Amino acid sequence: MMGFDQRNIDFNLVLIFLFVCFFSAASGKEPAKNSQYAPATLVIYNQNVADSRKLAAYYAGKRNVPFENLIGLKCSTEESITRSEYKKTILEPLRKQFDTNGWWERKEDAQGNLRTVHTKMKFAAIMFGMPLKVESSVLKDPTQKSSTNRGPGDNDAASIDSEIACLSMALSRLSGAAGNPYFRSTEPGGTPDILLTSRLDGPTYATAKRLIDDAIATEESGLWGMALIDIANLAKEKGAGYKIGDDWLETCSGFYKRAGIPALVDRFSTRIPKGYPLGKDIILYFGWYTQNAQGPFVDPGFKFKRGAVAAHIHSYSASTLRTTLKNWSGPLLSRGACAVLGNVYEPFLQMSTHLDLFNARFLAGFTFAEAGWIATPVFSWMQVMIGDPLYQPFIIKSEIEEGQDDDFKAFRIAVLRWASEPKQLFSNLDKAAASLKSGKVLESTGLYMMAEKKYVDADEVLKRAAGLYVNSEDQLRIRLLRAQIKLAGGNKETALEILSNALSDFKGSPGIEAVTAIADQIRKE
Repeated sequence: MMGFDQRNIDFNLVLIFLFVCFFSAASGKEPAKNSQYAPATLVIYNQNVADSRKLAAYYAGKRNVPFENLIGLKCSTEESITRSEYKKTILEPLRKQFDTNGWWERKEDAQGNLRTVHTKMKFAAIMFGMPLKVESSVLKDPTQKSSTNRGPGDNDAASIDSEIACLSMALSRLSGAAGNPYFRSTEPGGTPDILLTSRLDGPTYATAKRLIDDAIATEESGLWGMALIDIANLAKEKGAGYKIGDDWLETCSGFYKRAGIPALVDRFSTRIPKGYPLGKDIILYFGWYTQNAQGPFVDPGFKFKRGAVAAHIHSYSASTLRTTLKNWSGPLLSRGACAVLGNVYEPFLQMSTHLDLFNARFLAGFTFAEAGWIATPVFSWMQVMIGDPLYQPFIIKSEIEEGQDDDFKAFRIAVLRWASEPKQLFSNLDKAAASLKSGKVLESTGLYMMAEKKYVDADEVLKRAAGLYVNSEDQLRIRLLRAQIKLAGGNKETALEILSNALSDFKGSPGIEAVTAIADQIRKE
């Protein structure tokens, strides 16, 4: 790569080798390329919605899914349906298709339940226009006080996707959470008795179609950019039961550091403020915990980088997908995310998708649906994955092409090669930044140093990054990062001074609101 002390090393081979070494303990068998999964993928659409049929054909054509794998169901056009509707219009017709086509072999287990021992189908892509969730029957019963907050063994609400995922499990009860046999797996391709579901959906048909195009385009180029993590420190405010969410996000930041993905990490108790100058390179976002999207995610000017993956932990983040402002999943999709994790009703934190485990598998090259269901402990519950189930942007490639995103490619390769040799790592990153004349390389280096708690070095590198940036949004972000460094080093007054100068130097910038909000938060620390 340009600017490196190459030492006769083929950087493509270095990248491949280190990805395999880094993730082998977490991922077990090497993931299969998603092109191998096309014959084992179902495409489920609603015959009563023209756009659903159209999207099914489009997806099947793009992913080379056989025509006989397309299943049209005549079901409600509403997002929410009753359990009896689910059973009559979705569950029973799907099981009939599996029987008729010989797609599975089922036998009775020791408890007398039918379980699948072999299946030809591993994935299910659920199209725009299909119902989203099974509503709670408690809502229809005036004698019951609660609705969708009941415990896992006493709740018949669920996402449609989670129900279809355990389609083959002929359990004695159709409601309540069922254990996921694929949870924490290190094997690609699922298990015989589950379907790895995800839906191509969103506020509009155009959004759903974009998810297909973005996934395929990103797989060709790879996913290069920055991560954003918003850690809420909720355990301090709400109690120890919330610590697991913060722990997931802290673990994700560690994964990104080791994988060579620079990460902006916000540890204030408030969410990332409106106007925060995130730039155009956010490829991964994970945070929590507010009911509706806020901050930069409601700013029409903000867009994720193509192919981005996002999730905001909240009980009703995917209560509806037909919105660009309410909850979180719809707004994240409308801001350009390619794949989103959400919940249709209250999942309870430990029974929701474990974001650390999801990131471990996804970064290791597993598909979106594989990583999502490996990280989800239960079926017949509240989780929904929105995006191409076969999306696989981190699959190991035989070569990395120069010419686009060289800044992030240089940074990732350097970290994977020299993380155990800090002096060599920072020397080569410095050379890469000079060769590419790249503020991005220096900013990424500064973020890495911040994660290492090398605050003095990080501040110096970030000041140099600001000198290479010409965009005021990038320059303002550097100021905010430098204030964060001073605060982390215990120098609150200098942090506030940096922000005060930014208010003057960037007067009129859309990011000024974020500067003010962060300064107010620092004063409360």
